[in-house]
Amino acid sequence: MNTNTVLKGVILVGLGATSYGMLATFVKLAYKEGFTTAEVTSAQFIYGILGIALLIFFQNIVPKKPIVMPTKKNRFQLILAGTSLGLTSVFYYLCVKYINVSIAIVMLMQTVWMGVLLEWILDKQVPSKRKILAVCIVLLGTLLATNITNSAVSIDWRGIVFGLLAAASFTTTMFTANK
Repeated sequence: MNTNTVLKGVILVGLGATSYGMLATFVKLAYKEGFTTAEVTSAQFIYGILGIALLIFFQNIVPKKPIVMPTKKNRFQLILAGTSLGLTSVFYYLCVKYINVSIAIVMLMQTVWMGVLLEWILDKQVPSKRKILAVCIVLLGTLLATNITNSAVSIDWRGIVFGLLAAASFTTTMFTANK
């Protein structure tokens, strides 16, 4: 793995965390205005559908290429990726309802070690020493970022559970997207 690839990976993970951090802030503001998780999630999907409709509209202006029909396996993978991404949003929004945005982001980034574990189980691929070191760093960073070692800190267990569910769901999304 060359330095350019590692740098690209770090930048993409940072952008992903930033996007989810900004998103969580908007969700917290929506909660303060009295919106529910269902309303926030529905609004997100409505805006997503409108965005896709615009893309399709502009795509129809360009000359068409032959359409490749998906196989049953492709459809299943697309359904799994889409459903898990949707569940990630729901679980993440519920997580943000119970804990701070900064801790919610840290919980979502548990996808790193969950992905390594999932790869090990499904692909029967033993993680390299680098990956194990990365997992250890993520777990240590989680402890430091959440300040869980400070006994005065009180974190709502529901937020932690929803955060871990969001991370597991996002892990599924990432795994299916890579396959």
